[in-house]
Amino acid sequence: MAHQIAVTTLLQALQALYHHPDAEFRKAASRWLEDFQQAVDAWQISDSLLHEAGSSLEVQYFCAQTLRTKVQRDFEELPTGAALSLRSSLVSLLVKFRQGPAAVRTQLCMAIAALAGHMSAADWEQGGGVVKWLAGQLGSPTEAMPAMLELLAVIPQEAYSLKLALRPERRRQYYAELLASVDDALNLLVACLNQGGSDAEVRNQVLGAFAAWLRLSTSSQATILANHPLVTAALDGLDSSETFDQAVDAVCELIKLTVSGSEPTKMAEYMPLVQVLVPRVMALRPRFAAAVKAAIAERNADEQQDSAKGQLDLSQEDEETTKGIARLFAEMGEAYVDLIASGSREAMLVAEALTEVTAHPDSDIASTTFQFWHRLRLALFGSGEEDGSRLPDVSLVETDRRIAMFRPLFELLVSLVSGRVMYPAGFDQWRRDEKVDFKRARYAIADLLLDAAAVLGGEATVKLLAQPLFQLASAVDDDESWSWQTAEASLYCIRAVAEAVPKSEATILPRIMAMLPTFPKQPQLLYTASLTIAAYCDWLAVAPHASTMLPPLLGLLTSALSAPDDAPPAAALALKHVCDACRDHLVGSIDALLHVYQRVMAGEGIDSSSRLNLAADDELQVVEGLSKVISALSPDRVQSALQALCMPLVVPLQEVVRNAQQAGPQDVPSAGQYIVHIDRIANIFRYVHRPEHLAVAFEQMWPLLRVVFEQRASDTRVMERLCRACKYAIRSAGKHMGPVIGPLLEEVQRWFAEHRQPCLLYVASEVIKAFGGDSSCAAPLGSLIQVLFSQTIQLLRDIKDFTNNPDTADDCFLLASRCIRYCPHLIVPTPILPQLLDCAMAGMTVQHREACKSILAFTEEVLLLPLLDDKISYRPAVEAAVVPRGSTMMRILIGSLAGALPTSRTDELVGVVSALARLCGPMAVQWATETVSRIPTIAVTDAEKNAFVQAITTTATGAQAQALVAAMEEMSDVCRRNKKILDSVQTALQPLQLALPTPG
Repeated sequence: MAHQIAVTTLLQALQALYHHPDAEFRKAASRWLEDFQQAVDAWQISDSLLHEAGSSLEVQYFCAQTLRTKVQRDFEELPTGAALSLRSSLVSLLVKFRQGPAAVRTQLCMAIAALAGHMSAADWEQGGGVVKWLAGQLGSPTEAMPAMLELLAVIPQEAYSLKLALRPERRRQYYAELLASVDDALNLLVACLNQGGSDAEVRNQVLGAFAAWLRLSTSSQATILANHPLVTAALDGLDSSETFDQAVDAVCELIKLTVSGSEPTKMAEYMPLVQVLVPRVMALRPRFAAAVKAAIAERNADEQQDSAKGQLDLSQEDEETTKGIARLFAEMGEAYVDLIASGSREAMLVAEALTEVTAHPDSDIASTTFQFWHRLRLALFGSGEEDGSRLPDVSLVETDRRIAMFRPLFELLVSLVSGRVMYPAGFDQWRRDEKVDFKRARYAIADLLLDAAAVLGGEATVKLLAQPLFQLASAVDDDESWSWQTAEASLYCIRAVAEAVPKSEATILPRIMAMLPTFPKQPQLLYTASLTIAAYCDWLAVAPHASTMLPPLLGLLTSALSAPDDAPPAAALALKHVCDACRDHLVGSIDALLHVYQRVMAGEGIDSSSRLNLAADDELQVVEGLSKVISALSPDRVQSALQALCMPLVVPLQEVVRNAQQAGPQDVPSAGQYIVHIDRIANIFRYVHRPEHLAVAFEQMWPLLRVVFEQRASDTRVMERLCRACKYAIRSAGKHMGPVIGPLLEEVQRWFAEHRQPCLLYVASEVIKAFGGDSSCAAPLGSLIQVLFSQTIQLLRDIKDFTNNPDTADDCFLLASRCIRYCPHLIVPTPILPQLLDCAMAGMTVQHREACKSILAFTEEVLLLPLLDDKISYRPAVEAAVVPRGSTMMRILIGSLAGALPTSRTDELVGVVSALARLCGPMAVQWATETVSRIPTIAVTDAEKNAFVQAITTTATGAQAQALVAAMEEMSDVCRRNKKILDSVQTALQPLQLALPTPG
């Protein structure tokens, strides 16, 4: 009766989900169905409905999906021995639905593949594994062809599926079992291929399954594959439009297989297969060349808008086929790049084919080769890694020979791609997503040009890229038309290769820099010109005629500050970089720069008729640039220049403060009116590297900043900006801040007591970093620590407090870590340490990433402190604080590992557990043993528990933590393999969350 009621309710819920007009009914039905899939009854009900005749497609699909998810994640719900009957039922269902519906059949295939993950090879008849068993169960290939082929495609995919709730050891076994089944699977595919004959649908399914098994396999016998019927079918499939796509997938997997091992001997073993694959892929070259020709003709017809477009034969290859051929060439090039780099005739043919792909007018198709050219650049130099480390078997002589061979191709490459960055006509009318795609394509081309420059040399490359610019200049001299798009494209490419151009270049760059100020003030051209100046600022710093080049370039940048669109941000960025790199050249022009700076801060343009429209972030770039120049001034000039830098920022802030003092309740200045000026001041403290002068400047500003603190003490945004400014001042001026530190700390304590702003804790941590080691500051710092921690701990009493105040937790434990690092004598021997440890344990499972990491980092630093040779004297105090809490701490840590915290916290948890084991030795082992003994055996077996404890034991003896890392990752995987296991583990390890006692 209960079973029938459940079935009826299920059918009603499905009817409501798909057909009820009321959205609330549909949501309620969806919730009920989700709960149903969690229930144990879902096994029997779903199975019975699938076996019934006449069920609707909606019911069939939902029930098949339910069985799939139950097998994947809830297999352990089944009683002992039920797996065999489930297997029989699933196979009979697959036979029933072998002709469809396809969606139902797919879910059943996934369920059987998941079942294979849970059942070892020995559980299948004759111990042959799932592939052999299913071949016999499903009957002849003709009867079960669609199901057989889909199942064969799904099974290898499940080897990588994290949806399968498997123990780590079983997951490794399953992968090994599937590897051992590769030959059986391929034989079965051959049988299906022969049985299907010329049926294109069957051949596509065969090739798809073949590709799936190739992705799994890393050790197929090379000599067998070279003449294997499936390889022949894949290569022949490239010649048919009906099987082309699946054939491309299979051939790409074959190519990857030939280079799947890193040993040269492995590649040699696969050479017979390589010799079969490469000629057949290269035979597609004429087809691709024709496709390129047709695409170029079509593009030209579009541009010319003439009738020729309709007369073109564009049907030779469709776009998807062209992309498939391009993919094959790209895969082949990347796989055999080391062979191609040798420069043999055959290798050059492959590289030339890839050049033709790069020449395709479709950017998506052309870009498939970019990774090949990057890897070829590395291979030519014998560089095996991104860092350019040279391989020992490639000599300098060989490198020179290779570069000489490939130089013409890379020169052609530069000419092919440099024109692609040009802004097209009508760009302003493009949709936003189209503009984003275009800019992304430009970035990719910039990277490619940098690869080319590494081969050709920076000077040669910039010479090639500058030719359109010089031709444009000649055209202007001859009164011909000017194209800003051509100039901008050339500059963009020149900017892209800046890091490859030597600082000694003295031919091309001086001409370019002389041309830039003469260009029309077109916004996009100004944008790229500004960024080009920024890219070559280091070259400018050492250029022989920098003193004559810089003034007109700075004039260009200042004029760009008042241009429309994106030019001002680029100009501000360039001004910052030029001031930084060329500061020694610019010290003599500091007055002129300060004049520009003052106009920028006032929002004025370079003349009375223009106004600046810089964003706040762009203004910060200008402040940073001027700060770098002031840092290079002689000591006698710094103070006056620094005052000139500060005044345009201090005066408007004073005005805001006055307005706030005089304003009524409705006219109080906004937070943004304060922040814009405070951020500028903070940049001065951050980037002026003159500690003595900064300390004086901060002391002069302190009365004003203190008033701002008072006015906006409850405004988190303003307080964060103020504290950031103080942080940079303390960090940059260091101990020169001595005279003002006392008053600052007094205010920090008072403001925190009144307003609890967490950013004040960060100011305190900067003070600890700067003055923690100064014995003369011990008394005020000790008082600071006592006051701040006692107040903060009262704010963080349980996990809810941590969740609601993550910034306070983050800054509190950052401050605590700084104390452990810089002044442990002020915290370790005091009652503050055990209080902080209690607080840390109460909030250790907080989900906020930064707060959690700060808590774990503090705990680890405390535990490691007495293990340092020069801090061993702290061991008694640390042990006195840790040992009484060790059992609870270990329980929280293991609970966090087992699911209370996300897996992204595993590294931090490993560090804390390792430190606890090293400090407390056998006690830590005992705590871990007691903790894991609480976990149900159904969740974690005794063997898994013992392995985990053994890893902690090994770490406690002082061994390296690699074994502990592996053991903790395994424990995490075991406990998280499905929701029910996770819940049972968390319940067993409760309480994970502590609460501090309420003060009396």
